Amino acid sequence: MKRNVLFFAGLIALLSLFSCSKDDDPENAFKFDGQEYLINDVYLIEEIFNDGANSEMHVFQFVFGNISGNDTTIFALAVYDEETNTLGGNYPSLGFTDDDQRMINPFALFFLSGISVDGGDTFYLTGEGGSVDVEIDNNGIYSLTFNDISVGEYESIGENENYNEIGTVSGSYEGIIHKEVEEVGITKGNVMHERLNKLLKKVN
Repeated sequence: MKRNVLFFAGLIALLSLFSCSKDDDPENAFKFDGQEYLINDVYLIEEIFNDGANSEMHVFQFVFGNISGNDTTIFALAVYDEETNTLGGNYPSLGFTDDDQRMINPFALFFLSGISVDGGDTFYLTGEGGSVDVEIDNNGIYSLTFNDISVGEYESIGENENYNEIGTVSGSYEGIIHKEVEEVGITKGNVMHERLNKLLKKVN
């Protein structure tokens, strides 16, 4: 009897350990407007502007997608650091600002940050508030945490004034991401750029 009690106590402790460890595991998903979207489609492209020049800049465009039946919800993040031209660390979401060297960029000619919900016609751009943390380990595993990133609509593109926040996006992703490198100006024909071009048309 005593042996059975010890066995069951050990079993409960083991189950508790596994359940706690599972709860701590990051979930590949983002939340917006009270709804969770599992990430089942992801892209990363490194855009190189003015390659070889003093003004060379690298922008890292992430596209996280949730494809569910006929609906596709896309969360896009374009991050850059003008001084290091590398990927990693914390990127604040600052809206349309020219003064900061490191940020999540809401919009430019070839890259953007924001969310398109359920394949709708509206794309909400990122505004001031929130950030994303990016880590890459030696095995090429990406770990990203989205921290209450504001998304909404700008009355005037290029200005932070009259920004109307629709909601915030939070979540995380951990896993391998296939990365492509492209120089701006080269013809783009891959799947990711077709999707980005569609999103750009919605914004325009």
